[in-house]
Amino acid sequence: MKKLIVTAVLVLFSFLLQTSVFSRLDFGGIVPNLLVILTASFGFMQGDVTGMLTGFACGFLMDLFCAFGGGTGRGDMLGFFALLYLLCGYLNGKFEQLFYPEDIKFPLLMITVSDLAINAVCYGVMFLFRARMDFSYYFLHIILPEAVYTIVVAVFFYPMLLWISRRFEKSERGSTE
Repeated sequence: MKKLIVTAVLVLFSFLLQTSVFSRLDFGGIVPNLLVILTASFGFMQGDVTGMLTGFACGFLMDLFCAFGGGTGRGDMLGFFALLYLLCGYLNGKFEQLFYPEDIKFPLLMITVSDLAINAVCYGVMFLFRARMDFSYYFLHIILPEAVYTIVVAVFFYPMLLWISRRFEKSERGSTE
């Protein structure tokens, strides 16, 4: 129960940080995607089910944000981000066996791939299907800068998530012994 509450607080904290603090620290309208960092990290650290649940919660908050006030203002796509982040958490969870806490290269690679994939799917759904075909412009001016900014922030944000995850592992092992 404690793990669920802490995860919910982390999702809410990351969402608020991304939509308020980092929206003021943007570079040319680009903000880091803390929700991708959180979803991918929980996926490969704790497995596909935890990754899916975390991803769904992150995506649902993004859907609400986009539909009611921020972002694109598109209420007709409610559920899109919830499904997209859920899939991100699930796919990252499939790499749980390759995860070693001491190695930061693998998590940063997975976070980068997740961010690039989510933005590519967003481009496909929001722009390509509406006959806006300039993918190279979108990639160079939106997708790539966001991925770089996300990785720079992940270098600092990911160790905090790893520390929290390790604390829960220790407390779960201690309670079962």
